[in-house]
Amino acid sequence: MIKVPRLAKGHGYKGPEFFGCFNTGMAPAIFHSITGKYVVGPEIPCRDAMRQGDTLLGRRTVGEGRRKVCIFAGRKPAVVKFMVLCGAQIMENYGVRQDYLATRHKAAQGDLAAALAFGDF
Repeated sequence: MIKVPRLAKGHGYKGPEFFGCFNTGMAPAIFHSITGKYVVGPEIPCRDAMRQGDTLLGRRTVGEGRRKVCIFAGRKPAVVKFMVLCGAQIMENYGVRQDYLATRHKAAQGDLAAALAFGDF
């Protein structure tokens, strides 16, 4: 279980990255903006939302799809949303890792199609 620390204004906390990736800017993140609101979503879109002043507006969501950012007035619902995003990312990583291990095993056994598919990871 991820424990989210108290965040000072202007600071944030980043969750797990995608399998095989690092510093892509799409990991789940939670930020305590200078305006006092909490911004939850992918790291770079969250930073963009704060930089563009979306926390000053009455909007609760910004963006679409995987770039969707949620803006909360309080810490508790923001932490719940962050935990949901982290849980989804962990489950996705687990599934991709299982596919990776199965493909690696088949490629080691001499399966040419698996060896070619192994390059997709």
